[in-house]
Amino acid sequence: MKVIIAENSGVCFGVRRALDLLDEASLKAVSEGRTAVMLGPLIHNPRVVDEYFRKGVNTVDIDSVPAHSVVIVRSHGVTLDTEERLNGMEGLTVVDTTCPYVKRIHQLVEKKSMDGYFVIVMGDKDHSEVEGITSRIKGPFTVVPPSYSPDVEGSLREILSKYKKIYAVAQTTSRPANYENLLKKIRKLIGTDRSVSFQTAQTICTATLRRQDSAGELASRVDAMIVLGGSNSSNTAKLFQVVLERNPRSFMVESPEGLTQDVLELLKGAGTVGITAGASTPDGQIDEMRKFLESL
Repeated sequence: MKVIIAENSGVCFGVRRALDLLDEASLKAVSEGRTAVMLGPLIHNPRVVDEYFRKGVNTVDIDSVPAHSVVIVRSHGVTLDTEERLNGMEGLTVVDTTCPYVKRIHQLVEKKSMDGYFVIVMGDKDHSEVEGITSRIKGPFTVVPPSYSPDVEGSLREILSKYKKIYAVAQTTSRPANYENLLKKIRKLIGTDRSVSFQTAQTICTATLRRQDSAGELASRVDAMIVLGGSNSSNTAKLFQVVLERNPRSFMVESPEGLTQDVLELLKGAGTVGITAGASTPDGQIDEMRKFLESL
């Protein structure tokens, strides 16, 4: 079996930065005899979060932050209310690992909403990143799911009948094709109505674009494909969608242990197997999967 790892797979700049900040903060906490905690899982990779738990860095919510602790804010960001509550607690050291790309969206939607724009956010409404984004909007907004449907079109028609200033952004891990489709639909609904000001921003992470492109290219030329990442990872799930469209023999798992016996039998008969990984998957986990497949 020949195992090929996709170019641009694995941890992105934002995740690597977050992990570096976490390591630095946890060491500082130990040297000062303080407790280090993550406010929500730093990244959506249960194996990584569990590793830090074993090192003594627990995951807590805002109501369980220990006094005088070092608090590491997750890379997806937090809501404005949570941020303000943290800043109001005495004796804490707050280390904010929020991805700069996410921070940029916070600034964009806050400014545009204060300028009177109705904000449309394409993304998963229950995802922590989207919750953080919408909490910064100072006016009316809606969250549109990635899959366009008649219900979405009806909602957009209603919005356009009430508002003349519209601004659209997308969750950083969105599929570009989904966002482009949404923007086209909105422009079509606006038509020739010059009274509507419609503005957009390219907010999909460039690393996400490169990762999806290289994974799709590799999936089209191998016998089978493994997508490695946390089951709770939005960007890994979207990466899997891209890969599955190119190769029906694609499988998403967190580790070699997640491969079922049927899948293992299929892989043993494959001449070439590709590996790609989500933005929250460290190099060590990719190498672990590579070695496992080569041992089959």
